[in-house]
Amino acid sequence: MKDLFVHRDIAKAEGLPARAFNDPAVLAAELDTIFKREWLLVPEPSGAEARADSRPWAERLKQRGARAALTLLDKPLYLQRGWKDSKLRLFPNVCTHAWYPLAPGPGRGEKLVCAQHGRQFDASGRCLSQPGFAAKAGVFPRACDHLAEFPLEALGPLLFACLGEPAGPFKKTAALVLESLGKLPLASLERRPQAGDLRELSGNWKQHAWNYMDKFHVQFIHKAPAGLADAIDLNSYKTELYAGASLQWANARDPESGFDPSLLPERFRDPKGRRVFALWWFLFPNITLNFYPWGLSVNVYEPIPGRPENTLFQWYAWAWDEKKFTERESRWLSDQVDAEDVEAMTQVRRGVRSGLAPRGRFSATEETGPHWFHHAVSRALLGR
Repeated sequence: MKDLFVHRDIAKAEGLPARAFNDPAVLAAELDTIFKREWLLVPEPSGAEARADSRPWAERLKQRGARAALTLLDKPLYLQRGWKDSKLRLFPNVCTHAWYPLAPGPGRGEKLVCAQHGRQFDASGRCLSQPGFAAKAGVFPRACDHLAEFPLEALGPLLFACLGEPAGPFKKTAALVLESLGKLPLASLERRPQAGDLRELSGNWKQHAWNYMDKFHVQFIHKAPAGLADAIDLNSYKTELYAGASLQWANARDPESGFDPSLLPERFRDPKGRRVFALWWFLFPNITLNFYPWGLSVNVYEPIPGRPENTLFQWYAWAWDEKKFTERESRWLSDQVDAEDVEAMTQVRRGVRSGLAPRGRFSATEETGPHWFHHAVSRALLGR
């Protein structure tokens, strides 16, 4: 794994080697380190389920004892609202006796009974009883008979979880995001299910995250006329880098495509009266929160265990301005930019697979974001 080292100095750094994007051993290491330590988005329902009920998890599971099953990184999990304390918790959807699924789907109750051997759990994850097992101190139930509770946090309508010991507090990252939003009505966001909100894409998850962090490609892949490079003022493009998160933003060429300046913090005000086109937040390792005048577009680049050359792409839309939401294609080019990025990553995957891809360098002026991402991956994997 020594070849995965990326220098913290952009002037000296080479990017991750091609094998980092198609080697199963690298993906396995990432799943065992990065994706056990970092905060991940709890997947939203998609397809027919989302169309039937588009409320956020906290609302869907508002009643005490309510629960719902989900999958994250191919791991079976379930959300459970407490019966006595009403706290929302996240548990493995795996019985601690013989590993049978506990919550096959939505449900509600003070207790949950495993359908295989009858082991009972309360709504806080404690093992209560099981036929054939007599309660005896130090024998049954043991600490490992109770369900492990994963850390769970919220940001607006979204839930975030860590599948291990968090590398850092989520509240610190959330505070950065919230500060940038100023007076934007985060609490009024409503989910708008769309076609293609869950699909498998070509390319390693890091390809897609790298591409997201790369402002350099905008003038080429999303070129003018009628591209993103034409909708924003590229000279105003800024990248802010933090520990575990980054913010990119640019001014709109058309004032009608920008935020009302009075809603954003003072630091986004422009003396020439230009308006911010979007606030593009990236939360390491694989989540983007894209705030537009119409609402929020969430992207998640989820790795697929055992398949390093593909990515499970999650794309959720939340609206706070219905009229502007209907204009998101004409003004903010949502589908167009997505299609262009998907095609670009398909082409890059060919280069990765070719065996002809050398390690690249970073432009010190144009690629601070990609370098930040490569270095973060390297540091998380190698511990330095």
